[in-house]
Amino acid sequence: SVSIHDMTLADGYGWQLAGGILNNGALVLDRVTVTGNTMATDTGDFWQGGGGIYNGEWATLELIDSSVVDNTAGWSGGGLYAFFNTNTTILRSTISGNTSNDVGGGIRSLGDVTIVNSTISGNTATGWHGGAIFHTDGVMEILNSTIANNIAPDWASSAIFLGEYGTVVPVLKLTNTIITGNQWYACEQFASGGVVSLVSGGHNLVQDDSCNPEPSDLIDPNAGIGPLANNGGPTWTHALLAGSPAIDAGDDAVCPATDQRGVVRPQGTACDIGSYELE
Repeated sequence: SVSIHDMTLADGYGWQLAGGILNNGALVLDRVTVTGNTMATDTGDFWQGGGGIYNGEWATLELIDSSVVDNTAGWSGGGLYAFFNTNTTILRSTISGNTSNDVGGGIRSLGDVTIVNSTISGNTATGWHGGAIFHTDGVMEILNSTIANNIAPDWASSAIFLGEYGTVVPVLKLTNTIITGNQWYACEQFASGGVVSLVSGGHNLVQDDSCNPEPSDLIDPNAGIGPLANNGGPTWTHALLAGSPAIDAGDDAVCPATDQRGVVRPQGTACDIGSYELE
């Protein structure tokens, strides 16, 4: 078990996996920046990747108030790769500017992932789906987060890919989350041909209707957010602009007490959708 705080882990190199960090245990990263790391490979295979961080089987990772930025994977998971039977928690953190040569520009996950009050922005998958996230085999829940401006190839361009390749039905639940500005469309559920479960917890603001919306979800290609920037707090965020449809449109019953920056969200009245609460 290892806990690392207030550090920058930069310019690492990994062959076949883990450009920056290889975690086969229980790892906590608190106020840590993982940046400029490179994972390289001679022939890509499904288990290879993790430009910034690689979570090996049965590993646990807590990413708190941290940034995984500008890392490169010669295969999958430009920012983070989480293998089978892993448990990953991403809290008030930013995953941005990462690139994969296959899928999952920001995150490639085969395990269980919880993402709260976080930003996944400007990541690129050059090979196939999942400019932001490529998720299979586990349960992923995303709450009050912002997924913006991620890129995948024209022939397979989705921000989030949810696919089944074995006997386990992958689950994705989205609640109070913004998905905007991503190339072509937001969610891909069917490219693998298997059974998947994409559930809306409601009060999402999504650029199109590809994420199985329910009545409280808002479909609007213009979320009214600013560029990724230092808006206060330990990590960068997309601020809400005046007139954004995300303002006061969240479900306050499930909103976290603060936003990604640590700004207190209102109690008893509607919070804002996404990782940023407009003060």
